[in-house]
Amino acid sequence: MLTKIQSIDYRFIDWIQTHLRHPIMDALMRFMSLIGNCGAIWVLAALALLLSGTGRHAAFCVMCALAANVVLVNLFLKRVARRPRPFTTRDDRDPLILPPTDFSFPSGHTFSSFAASTVIYMFFPQMGIAALAIAFLISFSRLYLYVHFVTDVLISTVLGVGTGYLVCRIYFGIFLDVVAESASLL
Repeated sequence: MLTKIQSIDYRFIDWIQTHLRHPIMDALMRFMSLIGNCGAIWVLAALALLLSGTGRHAAFCVMCALAANVVLVNLFLKRVARRPRPFTTRDDRDPLILPPTDFSFPSGHTFSSFAASTVIYMFFPQMGIAALAIAFLISFSRLYLYVHFVTDVLISTVLGVGTGYLVCRIYFGIFLDVVAESASLL
């Protein structure tokens, strides 16, 4: 079963390497990966939401989702799964960026991007559509650059969306309880 999944993973990312590689795409995908490093684009988005005056609750939830990414992905799942990156298992392919030194599964770029963009979508749906598009491009860049398998990215997408949704549901529950309690004190 795992051998079959690994075979599909390689076929998909090898297809990308064979059919989609182009110097303009190389530059675009490097840029998309760069803005996803350490959730940088999402930290900036949270800061913009905070400074906007109407997005402080969303900014807080984005930062909570990013914190969940650090704990779940970097401190737990990568260490448990210990999946090697595609470029480390193939002699004929090299990553198009400085090779990451941590494990492949799950994709932190993908997890954080979909967690943050899901939060943004839940607070501001129109802005969230643009955020989800950016999340998709960041995630695709990880496949294009040959640093993740498709299953890393797909599972991380589900985990990221789920985490973003869960953070909002918990926050809405706590916030609404506090507002209701404050109103009852008046």
